[in-house]
Amino acid sequence: MIRVERTTMIPVPASVAWDVLGDFSLREIAQGICTRVEVTGWGPGAVRTMYIAGTWGDGYTGGAEVRVQERLETRDDAERCMSYRLIDAGPLPFADYVGTARVVAAGPDGCIAVMTSAFVPIELDDEAAAALSRGSIDLALENLRAAALRRAAASGAAADERGGTP
Repeated sequence: MIRVERTTMIPVPASVAWDVLGDFSLREIAQGICTRVEVTGWGPGAVRTMYIAGTWGDGYTGGAEVRVQERLETRDDAERCMSYRLIDAGPLPFADYVGTARVVAAGPDGCIAVMTSAFVPIELDDEAAAALSRGSIDLALENLRAAALRRAAASGAAADERGGTP
């Protein structure tokens, strides 16, 4: 089993980052990964269908858009965390894939976003499989950071890069 863990510090209150990361539709963090995302249901048991861009993973899909599905397993808004399981991997090289997303406060004006994946690679060496997952998570965290900063700026809740408030 491969485990990938990635984090980023974001100079916004944890509640602002969770508003973005906790959105199971991935509306703001899927850019560059998915062409679209559809969600059926709400809360644990909800299923998101993701249409992965043909450019994902440096062309891993051969340039074709592919469809995969994840089911929301757990969600705790008070703790700002959730877990999800890949229930239809399509052509992706991941078996028994489970992901987590969490936001931890780092003072009143900052937070740490943590995303993990755990899976068994299929017909791909461990490092190549881990690199695919790392690339997706890193892009999602980059998109999360940008979206959270935009939201915080719009609401006046953003801390500047030096750690102060505007």
